[in-house]
Amino acid sequence: MKRTRQKIKTNHQNRKWVRIRLSSILVLCFALAVVGSSAWQIWKLRTHVEGQLANLDQEKATSLQHQEQLKNEITMLNTPSYIEQLAREKLGLVKHGEILISPKK
Repeated sequence: MKRTRQKIKTNHQNRKWVRIRLSSILVLCFALAVVGSSAWQIWKLRTHVEGQLANLDQEKATSLQHQEQLKNEITMLNTPSYIEQLAREKLGLVKHGEILISPKK
């Protein structure tokens, strides 16, 4: 009888430890899944932000180049010789005493 009681007690203790181990493994797997999912989300977000940053840097460089071109054009538009050149080419104006000769089209 004693042995039977000891076996039952031992079986009960073994089952208890098995349940605890299985529960621990399940909790650990769940925690790993949550951490892995979070890490994946963060990685995707970081990749997206880095791509946007690269696009904005390219856009900034293009805007700065365009700004420089506009500054150069403003400088040229403030010179009398360029204004005269534009008046002759775009508007067909001539100086006093000159005759405009245009080629046939």
